[in-house]
Amino acid sequence: MMANLHSTSDPPSPLARSAGIALMAGGVLIFLINAILSPLLPKSFAESAASWVFLWRQSAAAVAAMLLLFGSVGMYLRQARRSGVAGSLAFGGAFVGTALLLAMEWGEIFLVRTVALRSPSTLGALEGGPSLSPYDLGAMIAFAAFTLGWLAFAILSWRMRMFSRRGPTLLIAGFFLVPMLGWAGVWGQVVGDAVLGAGWWMLGRDLIAPGPGPVLTR
Repeated sequence: MMANLHSTSDPPSPLARSAGIALMAGGVLIFLINAILSPLLPKSFAESAASWVFLWRQSAAAVAAMLLLFGSVGMYLRQARRSGVAGSLAFGGAFVGTALLLAMEWGEIFLVRTVALRSPSTLGALEGGPSLSPYDLGAMIAFAAFTLGWLAFAILSWRMRMFSRRGPTLLIAGFFLVPMLGWAGVWGQVVGDAVLGAGWWMLGRDLIAPGPGPVLTR
């Protein structure tokens, strides 16, 4: 008898299901951080870093970065067979960018806040210099790597069609909306992050759903 190969849907593995939940939770958390905690921060950086709101915000941001870091692994594994070298590079960019962002959030929780509490004038001098400080440069590199890495990963996911295109489209739109709505201050970032969060939510939901897989029948 001839063997026929046709497509069906494979149930998600425990890893894929966990990664999908992580993406969904990370997307929701990013929105809540900027919708609830960011508007409460004092205007002065030294005062902000010494506040309890800053501690809660940066801690939540670190958790969100951890969730996205884990979620990106599930996204990559869903697409690895079809995406080839381009997929590996895009995943690597998103993973490294998220890891750098996590490192920045971790440093602000334990280092920047300690300096703000014990020597606020030092922190003020760090931010008030005439030129770009190494701290500012490090933050810019981390944010740029995170943005470009996830943009590349979202574009690849849009092209691979292993997820519905709504998630990658919202993610790409969100990364452009955040700087475009900068004129609106905190609330412009809230809108941009709401779109970003919705993108990660939909990607996570798709990751939990059964994925395509081959079945051999006779």
